[in-house]
Amino acid sequence: MSQTISQADGIFGIVAGLPLHPLVVHAAVVLVPLVALSALVMSYLPSFSRRYGKAILILAVIAQGSLFLAKVSGQAMQELVDKNIESHAELGGLAPFVTLPMLVLIFIRWRMDRSGATVGNVWLRRGVSVALVLASIAAIVITVLVGHSGADSVWGWLAN
Repeated sequence: MSQTISQADGIFGIVAGLPLHPLVVHAAVVLVPLVALSALVMSYLPSFSRRYGKAILILAVIAQGSLFLAKVSGQAMQELVDKNIESHAELGGLAPFVTLPMLVLIFIRWRMDRSGATVGNVWLRRGVSVALVLASIAAIVITVLVGHSGADSVWGWLAN
């Protein structure tokens, strides 16, 4: 057991005596849905996108980083726990890649709206909006699924 702890004790394992994974997960759980909901508004209101698009894009980058950090720290923490967390680990491994299109589409939408209504034809703008809506919904769904499976693996014993 002490050998396992020393392997996971790096930057992605233990910080100040606490596992890093539960700490960074909360950033992802808050930021991803916040960014996704903001992206939904961006897709319908160009004025909102022009005004808040840069801030939303910065939050999206931070959210994406927190997802990757949660994934890596989760892999380190998986060595420490002796539980069946296979579904959580699989979903958690997918989450950063499911939310990545949302980040790219937020950037595209913001750049289009920032440059004015003359960028792209109507169908291109609508296509980007529809894709952003779908990517935002996918980001919310994967966040809920990963969060639920993680909470169930930690707190599931209470239901029994």
